[in-house]
Amino acid sequence: MMTKPTPRNENDDEKIEKMVTMTVAAAKGLAPIGQVALPLAQIARSDLAPPEARDLAKALSRILQGERDPIDLAAALSPEMAEILWDTLDQIEAPVPEPGEDNVRAEISFEELVEKVAAACTGEVMLWQQLWDFTGKLAADDRLSPDVRALGHVLRKMLAGERQKHVLDELSAEHRWAVEQLLAWLNEQAMDPGE
Repeated sequence: MMTKPTPRNENDDEKIEKMVTMTVAAAKGLAPIGQVALPLAQIARSDLAPPEARDLAKALSRILQGERDPIDLAAALSPEMAEILWDTLDQIEAPVPEPGEDNVRAEISFEELVEKVAAACTGEVMLWQQLWDFTGKLAADDRLSPDVRALGHVLRKMLAGERQKHVLDELSAEHRWAVEQLLAWLNEQAMDPGE
């Protein structure tokens, strides 16, 4: 007996948005391609994902391999998924913002930084790009205290998709409480994105 495929829901839309965000980041060199390619391959082969999400994951994987022809990439996609793919290609071609007043500022408060990381981890591509650069600078700046460098390193890992609790081990008590709450919230979102 054949079962009818389950229709896409809001959770699927959020997962598709995350696939797109991470593909754009990897294609722009802002995230390691391997960290994005593996989950895309898993989704493409999963019976748990809707067929159109699997097809999109396959097309996004091809983008990571360097393909950019919108017609070829969209050939096996539904019209809605083709639109998403074309938007993805547009985002990849858009220039990375230059440092300026619209970007993350060096004088950002700790609480604001944690809030911005939460927003970036849930799909804001441009903010993700800015924070990826910013946290990398925090982690590498020898003029900053070891606690602040560790914070930059941990937040960067979280932007790259790390969600294991051991990532908190590097943090001072001053920073750990808020980052631990952020990590718990991100893990809750991953388990039940509709909340």
